Amino acid sequence: MGKLVVVKDDTVEGTDTHTVSGMTLAPPPPVAYAGSGSYKYNGKMTDGLSPFVTIAGKAVAIVTSKSSLNSGETAPGGGGGHDPQLGSDLKPSTANSVTLTFLPPVIGTGVPNSAAGSAFVTIDGIKVLLDGDKIDTCDGTGSGNSTVTSVGQAFVSCSA
Repeated sequence: MGKLVVVKDDTVEGTDTHTVSGMTLAPPPPVAYAGSGSYKYNGKMTDGLSPFVTIAGKAVAIVTSKSSLNSGETAPGGGGGHDPQLGSDLKPSTANSVTLTFLPPVIGTGVPNSAAGSAFVTIDGIKVLLDGDKIDTCDGTGSGNSTVTSVGQAFVSCSA
């Protein structure tokens, strides 16, 4: 049984680890904090899609395509998964409130993991991205920490 082909705006979800820094808010005096935390990645395939092939009017995603976070995901206080204040599993842990900011790499972009794509179907020599392929989202670890899900079309599939 084949896997669905991924197209523009298909869902990318997972969890990133980001390096953060900030200052504790209590107790006085404030103390510098540096560490890392886990952040939800809620995005979609948006950039670098095939300029040649579409399915149901949507460009097909290939292994050189990129994902981006959904609108509002990075808005401070907006409830998005990439608000620096919404990290979980902070290391080192802190019992105090911390005002955090992200440190580089760039927040928001994801690229298909090196193992992603069809071994049999290509567009202009580039592998087609498939439902369930791993995406290396913005933490820069190359760990395939997110997954793309085909939601933009339900009738074109190919062998993995």
